[in-house]
Amino acid sequence: MNDNREDVSNMLIQDVNLAVTLARTLWFNTYRGKVTDELDNYLATLRIIPCLPLDRSEVPADAPEVIPYLLVLVEDAVMEAADLIPFESKLSEVLLPQMQREHFRPEFCHFVYPSPSYMAQGNGSSKIN
Repeated sequence: MNDNREDVSNMLIQDVNLAVTLARTLWFNTYRGKVTDELDNYLATLRIIPCLPLDRSEVPADAPEVIPYLLVLVEDAVMEAADLIPFESKLSEVLLPQMQREHFRPEFCHFVYPSPSYMAQGNGSSKIN
């Protein structure tokens, strides 16, 4: 794997084709993902949790209807903060079909990021990592 973070962080995310390699974890219904570009450069590490609605028979009759989605925790990423929206859009296009199953068709991804270390340090950097 090419792990040249400087070269990758200088690319525009909208110009990159993303690939996600998935692995099951030791937790029920939780997956680990590695995001790379077309040259196998590392871009991000993910934890993916499919969120499945309860069966209607298990909720009160007046409970609202909810839709299935993917909770995507971005544990590590190499990109500029300005690339977050293009990254999420491109990653959603890859993840949604890849995680789809016969009885699970997620409609969107909900992205969550750890508190950036630069906020705690107060150095004003705009890098995600």
